[in-house]
Amino acid sequence: MSPFFVIRLVLDFTAAGLLFVALAYWWLDNTTHELIGTGMFVLLVSHNVFNRRWWARLPKSVRGRPSFLTIASNILIALAISALLVTSVLISRTVFAFLPLSGGPTAREIHILAAYWAFILAAVHLGLHWSMIMVVTGKLLRVGPPNAIRTACLRAVAGAIAAYGIHSIFVMGIGDRLMARPSIDFWDFQESTIAFFLHHIAILGACACAAYYAAVWLRWAGAMRRVTDAGQ
Repeated sequence: MSPFFVIRLVLDFTAAGLLFVALAYWWLDNTTHELIGTGMFVLLVSHNVFNRRWWARLPKSVRGRPSFLTIASNILIALAISALLVTSVLISRTVFAFLPLSGGPTAREIHILAAYWAFILAAVHLGLHWSMIMVVTGKLLRVGPPNAIRTACLRAVAGAIAAYGIHSIFVMGIGDRLMARPSIDFWDFQESTIAFFLHHIAILGACACAAYYAAVWLRWAGAMRRVTDAGQ
């Protein structure tokens, strides 16, 4: 396995981690939040530079429903990140404060909306690439061939995370944030900081599981359709 590929994977997970931390705005001071966001954008730019060939092949790469799902999620996350970047510049009070720009409350609302959509879409992106990630992880950890007990245990863990993630979606009011509904509910970081991150990790896991199994089902449905068409 190429060390360069492993480094890219580490950078991608680092960018996701920075997004996690940036969501905890009320736990950070504004300057730290902006610096974390800037670091995340640098990593995301490098991610797209590394994957520039995928974007170049995009016009002729739509083949099969799982591929369409991947393409749609990639385009949507690119749009969310673009909106996040533009509004970051408009409302910046530190990193881009030297620019003669001012976004006001509307830009701030769009910024929050884009941040949570980027978070959900990043989880979907993770789920659609989960098979590849598991293969890479297995090779790095020198895990042996698949066995039924390990597979059952991993699925049980994934199921528990997904169930807790569904619960966390309501606890954290993710639906309101994705619909840009006004809310005055903010997480009390003085009460618990760890719980904030655990809830968001669980939400990430739930969305990743949903995306992974949606892609699996679409592949299965496509295979069954091809078998049916071949038998007619």
